Amino acid sequence: MNAQLRRWLIPTWGKEARAIAPGLYHYMRASDGLYTRFHLRVEPDGRGLLLANAAAAARLSPAGVVMAKGLLEEQEEREIVTAVQSRFKGASPDVVQADLQRVAGIIHTLLAPEDNYPIFNLDELNPTVFESQLFAPLEVSIPLAAPDQLVPLLDRLWQIGIPHVTFLAPENPDLAYLVQAVERAEDLGMIAGVRSRVTDLAQGKLLRDVAQAGVDHITVIVASMNEETHDTLLGRGDYSYVLPMLADIQANEVYPMVEIPLVESTLPDLGETLAALQTRGVYTFSFFAIVAPDGLDDEVRAGALPAQAMPQTADWIEETADQLNVRFLWQPPVQRDPRQPLVAQVLQGPRCSGDVAARIEVNGDVIPPRGPHQSAGNVFRDEWQTIWQHDAFTRYRERIAAPTRCPDCP
Repeated sequence: MNAQLRRWLIPTWGKEARAIAPGLYHYMRASDGLYTRFHLRVEPDGRGLLLANAAAAARLSPAGVVMAKGLLEEQEEREIVTAVQSRFKGASPDVVQADLQRVAGIIHTLLAPEDNYPIFNLDELNPTVFESQLFAPLEVSIPLAAPDQLVPLLDRLWQIGIPHVTFLAPENPDLAYLVQAVERAEDLGMIAGVRSRVTDLAQGKLLRDVAQAGVDHITVIVASMNEETHDTLLGRGDYSYVLPMLADIQANEVYPMVEIPLVESTLPDLGETLAALQTRGVYTFSFFAIVAPDGLDDEVRAGALPAQAMPQTADWIEETADQLNVRFLWQPPVQRDPRQPLVAQVLQGPRCSGDVAARIEVNGDVIPPRGPHQSAGNVFRDEWQTIWQHDAFTRYRERIAAPTRCPDCP
């Protein structure tokens, strides 16, 4: 799997410019009989993100955005060159033509199916993504609900400019609800994913139906390839469905992902778990840790990882994943809640999928990816700009936009 492209197309032309209007632009392109869904997210400052099947693939300058939009709309090259020159004064035709070929090369590379892994992660995007005036999260996680609740919510999120949604399936989900949720996301042009326990996904013809509805990726929870460890956390008998389900997901041409909860019982077999799943065609893993504050009684901690051990544990996990050459993603950690059994927190999982994501409750409340579980506003009642400028999001963006090391350093 090739590394994701990380490119700025920043011309050295004159400062006077007219950028593309901010918003979300959606395109479908075919290559060798396979379709790639492109989203071009244009931010208020004119810069943009070009996403292929929800993979953060390229960051573009305002001029690069004009070029990418023209190419994806299949305009003639001479039309694109003219459009760029009219918007950006001082750009010579030769320079514009050379940059246009660079953008065309990026789009061509992104059409390769092996690069289409649908997930966002701060480490993949690199903190410089926040140098741009990001106007909304790139992905949201939403608990599954009835269509009369989800349809208006999805419509509103698409209007805001959010290209990717992951539906969080509860235990014993309503099959019709899940299929209709995926269908609506597909109708809008969104990337749609599902997070589910394997047992729940194995109900009837659910997998086939959500695949036909257009689901792009399915994340299943696998605690361990040790049966006893897995079933203790996810329910008796769940382990027996893991490998058949992963095979069925791939047979239905849906991208498989595995989410691994990090607790004391799952760490000893983690290397073997990753290796075994890799042989079954799984190359993308996400980790979330359930962490207990230092000093919490062992009985109350109930197998959650102590906070003081997390830096060393994280280093070891990354080394293990690197040795196996698998793609791994860090999800927001979950704080141990003594009021709940550990297994309940494993099933609930993390708040959302990563640091450029958010949690949206069914009622429209917007929860930032980290920090206190408090609403920054409601998409049905509040203007999005007001929500995005809430203190919870402002503090969060400021924190992650200040990396502790140079992103280009070894």
